[in-house]
Amino acid sequence: MSVSSSTSTNVSNALSGISGYDFSGIVDSLVAAYKLPENQMVTKQTTIQTQKDAWRDVNTRMSALEATLTGLSDSTTWTATQASSSNTNLLSATTGINAVQGVYNIKVINTAQAQSVTSALQNVSSATAATTLAAGSFTITTGGVAKTVTVAAGDSLQTIADSINNAKAGVSATVVQVTGGYQLAITARQTGTANAASFANVTGTVLTDLGILNGSNTLNVSQVAKDALLTINGIQNITSATNTVTSAIPGVTLNINGADNGASTITLNVTADNSTAQTKIKAFVDQYNSTMDFIATKLSYNSTTKVAGDLFGDQTLQGIQERLRGMVSGTLNNPTGPYLTLSSIGISTSAQNYGKDATLSFDTSKFATAMAANPQSVANLFGAAAGGVAPSSDTANTQGLANILENYLHPMVMYGGTFATQQTGYDTQLTELKTQIADFETRATAYQAQQKLKFANLETALSALNSQGASLTSAIASLTSQTSTK
Repeated sequence: MSVSSSTSTNVSNALSGISGYDFSGIVDSLVAAYKLPENQMVTKQTTIQTQKDAWRDVNTRMSALEATLTGLSDSTTWTATQASSSNTNLLSATTGINAVQGVYNIKVINTAQAQSVTSALQNVSSATAATTLAAGSFTITTGGVAKTVTVAAGDSLQTIADSINNAKAGVSATVVQVTGGYQLAITARQTGTANAASFANVTGTVLTDLGILNGSNTLNVSQVAKDALLTINGIQNITSATNTVTSAIPGVTLNINGADNGASTITLNVTADNSTAQTKIKAFVDQYNSTMDFIATKLSYNSTTKVAGDLFGDQTLQGIQERLRGMVSGTLNNPTGPYLTLSSIGISTSAQNYGKDATLSFDTSKFATAMAANPQSVANLFGAAAGGVAPSSDTANTQGLANILENYLHPMVMYGGTFATQQTGYDTQLTELKTQIADFETRATAYQAQQKLKFANLETALSALNSQGASLTSAIASLTSQTSTK
């Protein structure tokens, strides 16, 4: 709230200064002096609002820092693996949770394929042209479930294909143009021998007339259903109904892209993948540095410009700054050795500004070396379960960086936590100041009116005296003139 300048204008208009005295200026000065406490309240209001906003921003950054801890304490972050194939034309692979690391020699005998059945050549002009078929019905059975398809006399191949598809019998039907006419092709929707379909006439001889079944009810199979067939490290007859094999190697999904009847041996390497953990650590380091830079800015003081940060001298924020520094630079409670400090695995205080900035640097090479030497200890250092050890998150014996920081940060940033209570305190102060300023403004307006009235009356009295003085002067001058003429 700013002090209005309309008061001075109104006073000046009310006190015209006929007497020759600058009473409007005197009133302005009196009102300005009266309003000094109000001005101080406005300044305090601005300061408190600035501090509230600064703490809100601190809370935002601390919450973001807390969010990075979840990835550090997640055990899957530290057990990530990767797979590489020596022949991706035949085989590729992806890894998941609990993938078993190792070297696997794989041969692909054949890929999984879906059964395909075709009709005999139908001498029709188009897929939608009428046929000479008699009415009838037949069943298609997949997975032990039979669906019935009904055909009307003269139905076109396209109509029959549509009826098969609408039956949702686990197959898809299409009409294919070939030399001399058209054929009906029916293909199982899923690969593998277990997903092959069987066909049977129910009424009439539609399937026989189409040539899908012959006189002995033998199916006209154009492509036989097959399971994928592999050998892994000499173990033969590993089969899969699909070309995506998930049960052969724990935690590894094999994607069969081709087959050469086992002529080639494919080497599949499943190794540790540190990139996931490295990404999580970098996210933490970046957010930590951002948070500490922001705190330093709010606590700063520029001796040259004499400009202070919004929270300069705030002991609470200084305490948070020192506590965070101590947590990341000191010895951590790690249930397994040898790593007890972040610096031992590549995270250390930056040398920038001789270390005074308290930011962190991340040496990925040193981290990779530590992971290769003892991945369990590294994971436990960050608070993640590994090697059968689960670091404690109990406040009485907190283990691992993520757990230690979580127990410190969460009470501050949680809903209804320390920062939320602090914001409520600022809001209370601002509300009280707003009320006090409004009340003072009312009193100042009344004071201004009193002063205007007092000096207006004085102006009137002085004007009257001036008028009487002028009349007296005129009378004396007249008497003097009359005396002189005599």
